Amino acid sequence: MNEQIYEQEINLGKTIYRMFRDWRKIFVAALAVAVLVGVGYFVLEKIKTSDPDYVKTAEENYNREMAAFEAKGETLQREIANLEETRAEREAYNADSILMKINPYREFNASLQLYVATDYQIVPELTYQNIDLSNRILRSYLTYMVNGDMYQYIMEHMSRPVELRYLKEILSVSGDYDNRMVTIAVRGENGEDCREIIQCALEGILEKQEGITSAIGEHELNAVNQSVYETVNLELDEWQKNNLQYVSELSIRLQEKAEEYMEWEASPKPGRDYTMTAVVRGSVKGMVIAFLAGAVLAAAFIAFRYIMSDKLEDAGELKNRFGIRVIAQIPKVHKKRVWVGFDRLFARMGGLTLYERDALTLKRVAAQSVKAELAALENSVIDDGIAKKPEFCGTKGKDSASGSPASKKVRVVFTGHATPEEIESFLSAAEWEKSYGIKCVPNILNDPSAVSAIMDADYVVLVEKQGGSTCAEIERELEALFAWKKKVLGFIVTDVDAVP
Repeated sequence: MNEQIYEQEINLGKTIYRMFRDWRKIFVAALAVAVLVGVGYFVLEKIKTSDPDYVKTAEENYNREMAAFEAKGETLQREIANLEETRAEREAYNADSILMKINPYREFNASLQLYVATDYQIVPELTYQNIDLSNRILRSYLTYMVNGDMYQYIMEHMSRPVELRYLKEILSVSGDYDNRMVTIAVRGENGEDCREIIQCALEGILEKQEGITSAIGEHELNAVNQSVYETVNLELDEWQKNNLQYVSELSIRLQEKAEEYMEWEASPKPGRDYTMTAVVRGSVKGMVIAFLAGAVLAAAFIAFRYIMSDKLEDAGELKNRFGIRVIAQIPKVHKKRVWVGFDRLFARMGGLTLYERDALTLKRVAAQSVKAELAALENSVIDDGIAKKPEFCGTKGKDSASGSPASKKVRVVFTGHATPEEIESFLSAAEWEKSYGIKCVPNILNDPSAVSAIMDADYVVLVEKQGGSTCAEIERELEALFAWKKKVLGFIVTDVDAVP
């Protein structure tokens, strides 16, 4: 036996399989938890809803919450509609506005100054002076220019159509009453458009001159300082950028409001928790959550118990732990079970190589392995030149009474934590020659009568049970056998997990 301290490594794959192997236990435990939670919730809610005051208060709360819920949806709808309308108008404006089309680094400007001249003169020798009509005339022209008549005239005579609001953005009028002058300024994409607008404006003003003359008085209208020039307007560049940025911000806000509205639509409406339907629904929901939680807890408990348990769960660990080989592994044959397909699936996922249907064959193979090892041991003794060895079949010697060669059976004892019935079942599955004395004895740690049978034996085979034997007990068995100087051929492990 290996005297070094053995530290078993935790195999994650085997731990997961160990949980899946007991999926029925997990299901039953989770179902029990779910039923307890569901019934408990139903009883508590039923007691609560039987109170009329509670029902009245709950109804008032429901109405208040429902009103707030619907109001929030209506508010979001209005905000989305307003944002969509504003964005559409701003996009249409950016597409049609002349200011948005002007290159701020090549802005064309045109200006025209009109001077109003009258024959008014001051006569010093006269006490009574004539009335100066210049301001009245200038005010009449300014009124014509800004009240929309001049804009309408320009739009009717332009070579290409222009909307009034875009025309007002590029055409400006200012008056100087002290100097009896009015200035018309135009901005545009090119010089030709600026000249055309100025010319149309001048034509409309000249058409108005006759009417103003007959209504107010004689005067002359002189055009001075008419020019067209190109300039750089950084303020226009900043204004255009801000306008485009504003459209982007509108799109972002609209997207945020749309997402908020979708969240509102997906959010559950306030419910009447005090109705029977709501109570049943809450009970079912609680059962589902409790079932999942119970399944997780049960699986975690099984995994924890598997990791912390000292029971034999993997036959391969016996060789590593005690330095003694495993002769055979006998699968556990289950009775017919429901949903056995899941067991097969989990068994294959766990990497199992044995099949339950091969249990009888594996028992016979185990017996043949034991006989093969006994034969190997006999041959090794003969090869070493030992003439007489009582523990082997065919040992040469003289019987004291008859003088004939002595023939003694090899006595092999099968013991361990497997029950005698399980060991007998294993032994009966194989045919043993008469030269072997095969015997099944109880566990030496629990039955005193087994000690004498062990002492009379030549070899010992330990039959251990997966999930039943513990490593501490197996270690105690080996210590006793080694103290008695008994040869342990190996382990036979029963009830090993196998594919159904």
